[in-house]
Amino acid sequence: MTSRSRRALAAAALVAFGAAGAGCGAATEAAHHDHHAAAASAAAWRPKAGLALRDPRQLYARDGVLKVDLTAARGRIVVSGSSVVAQPFNGQFVGPTLHVRPGDTIEATIHNKTDAQTNIHYHGLHVSPTGLSDNVFRTFEPGSRSRSVVRVPADHDTGTFWYHVHFHGLSEGQLAGGLSGLLIVDGLERLLPAELQGVPQRQLAIRNLELVRPDTVATLGRDVSPGKRAPQLVNGLLRPALTLRSGATELWRLANVGPDAFYDVSLEGHRLTVIAEDGSPVWTVRSHARLLIPPGKRFDVLVQGSAKPGSYRLLAHRYDGFAPQPTTSLATVTVTGPAVAVPPLALPRTLPTGTTRLDDATIARRRRFVFSFGRGRTFRALINGKQFDPMAMPVAARLGTVEEWTLENTSDEDHPFHIHVNDFQVMSVNGKRYAADGLQDVVTVDKLGGSVVIRNSFDDYSGHFVFHCHILGHEDAGMMKTIEVLRRGQQPTPPPMAGMKHHDHGM
Repeated sequence: MTSRSRRALAAAALVAFGAAGAGCGAATEAAHHDHHAAAASAAAWRPKAGLALRDPRQLYARDGVLKVDLTAARGRIVVSGSSVVAQPFNGQFVGPTLHVRPGDTIEATIHNKTDAQTNIHYHGLHVSPTGLSDNVFRTFEPGSRSRSVVRVPADHDTGTFWYHVHFHGLSEGQLAGGLSGLLIVDGLERLLPAELQGVPQRQLAIRNLELVRPDTVATLGRDVSPGKRAPQLVNGLLRPALTLRSGATELWRLANVGPDAFYDVSLEGHRLTVIAEDGSPVWTVRSHARLLIPPGKRFDVLVQGSAKPGSYRLLAHRYDGFAPQPTTSLATVTVTGPAVAVPPLALPRTLPTGTTRLDDATIARRRRFVFSFGRGRTFRALINGKQFDPMAMPVAARLGTVEEWTLENTSDEDHPFHIHVNDFQVMSVNGKRYAADGLQDVVTVDKLGGSVVIRNSFDDYSGHFVFHCHILGHEDAGMMKTIEVLRRGQQPTPPPMAGMKHHDHGM
């Protein structure tokens, strides 16, 4: 069964979830809202390719507090020079970039001007999953104004994160419509040698624009762009252009902020030197010809302009782990200036990250999670043979312990595994020891028997949160579980949605 035929079967699965409960685990409006009801319309969209790359709007904390209003609303916006109907934050297909520093607080007000329930997730942040913080069990009703308060710890890692909707059952369609943006914890450059701390920075938020027939919005029961390919955008621009001076170094923040596409990225004639992965500065600095960026993943990389001026393509190579994607150009990089000798980057082998390796950690418990698809006419995405149940008792872990999890994939599609709140260390991939360069929060589990062993350190925060496949169509169809981290003496409890009201205005 192909990815597209699975998507055509998923509507019935969402209706089933709609009867289950509220918040993260329940699309109570699912029978009336297709998972792509928020996706951009194809009507008369004639994008201009080659526009100058520009960062999204930037918002910064003042006096330790970032106050931001995020309005989710459907309407006609301009994407890459042409008008299209979408449902983004603040009228931009890529929402504003939020900047904080360790110790700051995010005070966000989310205005839900759509006709469906939603909520918000601060992807990758090591913050509390309870109350008004990174709590995906909340429900923001249509027409509501909801408050979110996230306290970033003073010792938080610096790097690139992002925020996006996370209402289970509707997350893929709402994200396809544009409800996401970057979030940067500033200060990563301070880990670099002095001569590199002031290098120019760029943000590259990569995602697709899911189009169907003119004036037709993609829906659960139909193929997305039958016979066509969804255009790939960078910061909402089609194949944008940027310049890089020969021999100059820049810090690029690469992020996959789309609902389902994988990007196997390279820059012709250049290397990508990773200094942070998933917002966690690396222990070991390595230079790569290509980087696989699955949904939800981020890399902070240093790029040094080639000794040979000219035009180079930022490419996403053919990828067959999910819906087959041909090689495509994401952007054009023009290297300017006279040809110069370009010495290697003067980087240390390691960075002073402050994060702890888990190779020698005491393992409190070992667990196994198998990712698979169900049989039958209705598409079901499963973990350990079961769809997500919002009322089920959670996986229970103890605060201050380390667990080792084996993730196995028996399906015919790759699954990017993601867990909220805590990063993990990858120990092995497909039975072979993996020399991790740092911690991460997204890892791809290969299709048809692939396996990944990870170690989770449950530090600082107790409470309920989730882990899931970050192909959001899979998550919506059930490939997610709740975990509860318990303090000493606590016993597991049902997820908070089991007793919460449908109306959560949070103000």
